[in-house]
Order: sequence, then C-alpha cells, then structure tokens
Amino acid sequence: MFDIGFIERYGAGIKMMKRLSEEWGNKEPRYEFHPLETKIIFDSPIQESTFIEIDDISGQLNERQKNAFSYVQRHGQIATKEYVELNKVSRRVAYEELTDMTGKGLLFMIGKGRGTKYVQRLND
Repeated sequence: MFDIGFIERYGAGIKMMKRLSEEWGNKEPRYEFHPLETKIIFDSPIQESTFIEIDDISGQLNERQKNAFSYVQRHGQIATKEYVELNKVSRRVAYEELTDMTGKGLLFMIGKGRGTKYVQRLND
C-alpha cells in the first residue's frame, strides 16, 4: 500500500484509528486475520448514519461546498486534494472553503498536514 501511494508511512493509520476510537467513545478496533486478508472491525455505539439535507444548509454554502458536502455524504470523507479535483480550484481555495465548512459545524477535521481529512460532523 505504501509503494502505490495509499499510505504515507507504515503504522500511522492504525495508531490514528485507535486514538480516534478512544476520543469518540468507541471500543478499540479489533482485528481478524485470514490467510488472504486482514479485517479491522470498529464497534460503534452509533446505529445509523446521520444525513443532512443539502436544502437545509443551502444558504450557508456556495456550489463548490455543496458538491463537497454531497461527496462527504457519499464517501464518508474528503481531503483537500479531492476538493481540488472535484471543484477545479486551487489548494488555497479548497482549504479556505473546507475550513469555512468546519467553522460552520458541518464538517469535522481529522489529522494534520497532508493527511487531513474532513468528515461529516455527527449530531451530539
């Protein structure tokens, strides 16, 4: 996975998943090892996904942000690079607009630097 660019360094994702599970009140991930695959299982107290209708927030977002919000609802997360590709904007514009969405409480930022991902904020 490292050689083809899906991970930045070995082991960082596992540590991040453990830390986030603890921060979000979930059980620590458990692993199932099989000859051809390894499964990571997350037990969460959340029983269903929360979706926010775009119409409910349309006055707060520009068209690019609406595209990104829909993307997050379909894929679970978005990175700055994906925002750039989706909306054909610069990294600076992508960062500013994602930060705006985070400030409005629509997205939650996970990670730092190039590993930053934005996920939909869950209703508490």
